[in-house]
Amino acid sequence: MRVDNTSGSGGSAIYIANSMIKSGYVNTVLIIGAEKMTSVPSRRSTSIIASLLSERERKSGLTLPSLAAFMAKAYMREYGVGMEMISSVAVKNHRNGALNQYAHFQKPVDLSDIMKSKIIADPLRLYDFCPVSDGAASLILTRDDMAQSFTGKAVKIRGISSYSSNPVISERKSLLEIDCVKEASDKVFKETGLTRKDVDFAEVHDMSTILEIVESENIGFFEKGSGYMALRDGITEISGELPINPSGGLNSKGHPIGATGVAQACEVYQQINGLAGPRQVKRHEVGFTLNMAGFGNNAVAGIYEAFS
Repeated sequence: MRVDNTSGSGGSAIYIANSMIKSGYVNTVLIIGAEKMTSVPSRRSTSIIASLLSERERKSGLTLPSLAAFMAKAYMREYGVGMEMISSVAVKNHRNGALNQYAHFQKPVDLSDIMKSKIIADPLRLYDFCPVSDGAASLILTRDDMAQSFTGKAVKIRGISSYSSNPVISERKSLLEIDCVKEASDKVFKETGLTRKDVDFAEVHDMSTILEIVESENIGFFEKGSGYMALRDGITEISGELPINPSGGLNSKGHPIGATGVAQACEVYQQINGLAGPRQVKRHEVGFTLNMAGFGNNAVAGIYEAFS
């Protein structure tokens, strides 16, 4: 079965496979996420990805990078935040990616380097965006009673939820409110009976640096306008109270579109089993993933825990 939900394809595949297993329709599913993006010029790949926008907005020249720029400006204006604070997401995630042997970029960057890099969509610069990546990831989902026959280090999907929003950006009430992220997150916490404080670490969809901050607020980890404070205070660092994107995130690990959601789950598997090496988080019993399609067209939120 091919699952095509743009940048949310991997998370959607996990959601569908989990539903098939829970329904009793199948016992075991192999999920493979893969994408080869470097075979076409960046301008062409940007155009292809922009095709998920509404026709009217696409014809006006909107792209996902330009939408991220509008979001960054809105956030800066609303909360009085400087661009240096937003770009600090890239500093953190490239530092994390330098510890990840599977990351596209495995080298730390300084804030000064970021602020001197080329402007892609004002005020966002080169390092504020994920790279154009090739990549693949895979995992096996199976029934609980069969898990131990595959591995002694199984991880359980405690809950997973999907939600779709209005794809027409101009009809949304605010660029800073991503309804699908909020609703998918609310649904999965209600489904599992857990709270945000039960989450030990998270992998979220940081196609751009501003998205990590805004998504963390829409998920409910932080109050509106305080996501950047959590970053500033070290809360989202690997050693912090709530590490976000210990893998390096899309910003450093890379964003091969069809593989991204699957790769997030793979990172959660490694973290929960204590296999993440130098990027291992301290508390790792409960992991959270947020895989987003388009620019808030759809989101899949998952909560994972050690299998017992």
